[in-house]
Amino acid sequence: MLVNALRSIGQGMMVVDLTLYLDTLGWSTAAIGGVLAAGGLLGVGLAPCIGIYSDRVGRKPFILFYELLIAACALIGVISTNFMLLFIAITLSGFGKADAGSPSPCAPAEHAWLATFIPPAERGKVYSLNNSLSFFGMAVGAVLAGIIALWQKNLPEVLTFRPIFVFVFVLSLVTSSIILTVKEEKPERQKGHKEESIEKQDKKILREENTAVFKLAAINILNGMAIGLTGPMMSYWLAAKFGASNTQIGSTLAITFFATGIMSLFQARLSHKHGNIRSIVLVRFMASFLLILMPLLPSYALVSFVYMIRTALNRGTQGAQQALSVSLTRDRRRGFASSVNILSMRLPTSIGPYISGYLFGLGSLSLPFYIASGLQLSFAYFYGRIFRAYEVRMKSHASSG
Repeated sequence: MLVNALRSIGQGMMVVDLTLYLDTLGWSTAAIGGVLAAGGLLGVGLAPCIGIYSDRVGRKPFILFYELLIAACALIGVISTNFMLLFIAITLSGFGKADAGSPSPCAPAEHAWLATFIPPAERGKVYSLNNSLSFFGMAVGAVLAGIIALWQKNLPEVLTFRPIFVFVFVLSLVTSSIILTVKEEKPERQKGHKEESIEKQDKKILREENTAVFKLAAINILNGMAIGLTGPMMSYWLAAKFGASNTQIGSTLAITFFATGIMSLFQARLSHKHGNIRSIVLVRFMASFLLILMPLLPSYALVSFVYMIRTALNRGTQGAQQALSVSLTRDRRRGFASSVNILSMRLPTSIGPYISGYLFGLGSLSLPFYIASGLQLSFAYFYGRIFRAYEVRMKSHASSG
């Protein structure tokens, strides 16, 4: 959880400044959206393999490798402005995707690893706390992104953003050293006739687990596309529509991330009182309606206020959703379940920035928000309808896992 919080600081800085930096380098909106999409698609392609393989060999090696990869990619950002090198570094690292500290393709391994330390009954609370730490870290990062103004007058415009990469490089080395201190027991593997016998006995449970996992994946597509249409390109949208500076945007996002962290803590109480599904659906409906207002508001101040509330409501439910997804299966298949969950979110999320970048390039700054709102309303409706009946069963399966 500490690694997650520290990693989130770097992501918060990148969410504010990366698209603005690429715009300063002369990248087109399609190219900016394209590199964000490429990073997402790479994560989508690798996540299922990593999640499933981590069930067999352990989760720690994948998390450690990713931290070192982030450090290497940040170093490229420090020493080069070459288009191809930056494209590769951003694609591999997942910089600027607003994933709240998620380790991109290794997220299934991290979510599954965290679950092994937590009793099933406590997962909703602990995952919500972990989610809040992500957003508090993002808030700190967004504030730090605004300090560019301190040296902006003393550096050429292109070099203004380079210290951000230095900071991320150092943070990645710190998180790597922390991961090395955490011990992990490799997952137990059944062999031979014993495994076959267990599989026969658990055939019904296996079928129920798969059904739940793939139902969740199907409706996650709606939510993932909505997130991709708005989140990664938000800094660019605020700058294009209102002429906002990186300091203004950084302040807005910092308050937003902090409010989201608070909401995530509050979500833990809602989940305990009303149940995970009901609380998630209620909050998501409110957030979806607020999204419609954003392109209609005339001033940066009003848009910022609505954006803060809407994002805090929407993303504050992530911890509760993660807790449900890792409880759909028993421990030996948790990496698989997390992989499918993340794949169904990240694939449409990765496509979203390219679509919104294309629409922004055509001068349509409002349409992505209307489409996203409709998609998220649909997600909330189907999520509640399908999974309300699963909540009790998921708790019982988690207890048996």
